[in-house]
Amino acid sequence: MRWDWRPPAAFLAGFVASLAGGLTLMSSGLVGLLLAAAVLLLTRLDVTPEPGWDRRLYDRRHGARGEVQDLAWSMIARDGRVGERALRQLRDVARSRLARHGRSLDDADVEQVIGTRALHTLTRTRSPLPSLADVRHTLDVLDRLGPRRDTPTDGAPADD
Repeated sequence: MRWDWRPPAAFLAGFVASLAGGLTLMSSGLVGLLLAAAVLLLTRLDVTPEPGWDRRLYDRRHGARGEVQDLAWSMIARDGRVGERALRQLRDVARSRLARHGRSLDDADVEQVIGTRALHTLTRTRSPLPSLADVRHTLDVLDRLGPRRDTPTDGAPADD
């Protein structure tokens, strides 16, 4: 281990400069100690940045296993309610499913289409968040709604 001469030199320079400036012996000693401590700290600091973690980049396709795993982790919060992230994804699914049927969550008659419980689950913005049973019910309702609008078999346009 090599002896570092900079902190004692800073003490001596601060002490002598303070005495020459008219401070008392005690005050000059404190200024010298303060300078020595500052030099000691500055010589011990490492200014090179810490290397970051190498992040693996995975090819994540829509609906891939990682996405399902992330959704599963975010499904239930600590209090047994569904997490906000899963609720946002449920709302996105509901919006797209209802849009395929020519409806939106803001329509006045959407409650007649999906029911009161599902509508309250999809539009809840305050605590407590919906339970897992509410989300399961809403998913069942959206699943029964079907992926697209039913079209009549005779070729006539569907009634809205």
